[in-house]
Amino acid sequence: MPLIYVNDVAQQFEKAPKTWGDLLDRLDAGAAESGVIVSAARFDGVEEPSFREPSVIARSLSEVGRVDVETAMPSAFLRECLLEAIPPLQETAQAAKRLGVVYRGHDVTPGHEGLKGLAAELGATAVLADMLAGPLAIDMTAVSVEGVSAAQHLQQLGSTVDALVAAQEAQDWVTVADVLEYDLEPAIRRWAALLTMITCQLQVTPTP
Repeated sequence: MPLIYVNDVAQQFEKAPKTWGDLLDRLDAGAAESGVIVSAARFDGVEEPSFREPSVIARSLSEVGRVDVETAMPSAFLRECLLEAIPPLQETAQAAKRLGVVYRGHDVTPGHEGLKGLAAELGATAVLADMLAGPLAIDMTAVSVEGVSAAQHLQQLGSTVDALVAAQEAQDWVTVADVLEYDLEPAIRRWAALLTMITCQLQVTPTP
């Protein structure tokens, strides 16, 4: 079992965790009891910003010598995450619109690489949404824009991504362009607006 530190304090476990996911579950439980959340993780000194993604969750600890974890108060950590996430979302929305123009042209090859980058950004959005509804316990039904709650919006965003994937697999480039320009681009901007609303609410919410 690797050496495990939480906020530079060594931790002991009766039963050694085999995977990072197993360890994270235990750390999350302990953090919740203290009114904080796990906010950062490092493996052998290397920062792992995507420590809640499935590919990282499945990581074996057998070849890791040391795990360092940091915790933070939920509201303070959430404000920081959202303030960092909102500007890239605006850029992602612009990228989706530009890709739509590419897919209306004669050479769609550059669009394929662009879609890969877009998929990575949307993956980060999904991780953030999971964190909001999970460890941060944000009520996604209580925040809305234009009558659509954050929970409903995430469902719609998922359906939009599914439609984009289906159109790409069918090589229906006109539909790909339509989904990017008319569905995905405004959906990403709406998600940024929802995150902005959550951030504003947190600014007046006392830190526990």
